[in-house]
Amino acid sequence: MQSISAYLRLFRIEHALLLAVAVLLGLLLSGALPALPLLLCSLAVPVFIEMGSFALNDYFDVKTDKANKRHDRPIASGEISPRAAFAAAAACYLIGIAAALPLPSSALYITLLFAILSVAYNFKLKEFPLVGNMYIAASMAIPFLFGNLVVAPNIFPHIWAIALVAFVAGLGREIIKSTEDMEGDVKHRNARTLPVVVGRKNALFFSAFLYALLIPLSLMPFAFGLRANILSLGLVALTALSFAAMAYMSARALEKDNDILIALRKTSLLALGVGLAGYMASLL
Repeated sequence: MQSISAYLRLFRIEHALLLAVAVLLGLLLSGALPALPLLLCSLAVPVFIEMGSFALNDYFDVKTDKANKRHDRPIASGEISPRAAFAAAAACYLIGIAAALPLPSSALYITLLFAILSVAYNFKLKEFPLVGNMYIAASMAIPFLFGNLVVAPNIFPHIWAIALVAFVAGLGREIIKSTEDMEGDVKHRNARTLPVVVGRKNALFFSAFLYALLIPLSLMPFAFGLRANILSLGLVALTALSFAAMAYMSARALEKDNDILIALRKTSLLALGVGLAGYMASLL
């Protein structure tokens, strides 16, 4: 059981499941579900590509994670060996790409592109200001477009709007994470992440701006054709309020207050999940 728990943490299984929900939402809001075999393949692609990416991330970041005292990282804590993590990452990538083969060509191309980008990100892209952050944000937005393209050749406006919300939320969250990990990133990877270039406080102000921007953006899908009801509007309004609170907390975060940054990072994922539930409720 301890080994299973370690691998679930290595794969960040909660992120994988959230991406699968995002693909399912993209399918449903595009008006159709594919046949069961294609549906299972559609859901498996983001899950396994994400699992492979996070396992590879921990493989490359073991020294940084130790420096940042990330005891929740199973390679840094010694629960999983680097070799085992690398093998797991390779297996996940292969399964994810294989699952995309029966899907429409546009979905397959997205899979291949993001698999390649995830490797590039883990190897080098994450060391550059904003570039790595934007890749992660894009990986949080693409499942909605991916799900749409599995069942329709063109992307609907409300799907674009939801993807934009996910992108901005992901970018804000990743800047928070870069700020949180700045010390270890500089020491062990000589990384030039955004907080290293512009300073910790300026990076936090930028994340606050992004969270504030999400207050109106979270309601934008309804303006682009997403059907609204009391439940969907209520959940999305709750998400907007959460983003407002996170904007305030990010702007007021102290220079060395990593506890607030950890709370912000975790809360942002929860807020996005509530927002997705709100968009899903539009189907009722």
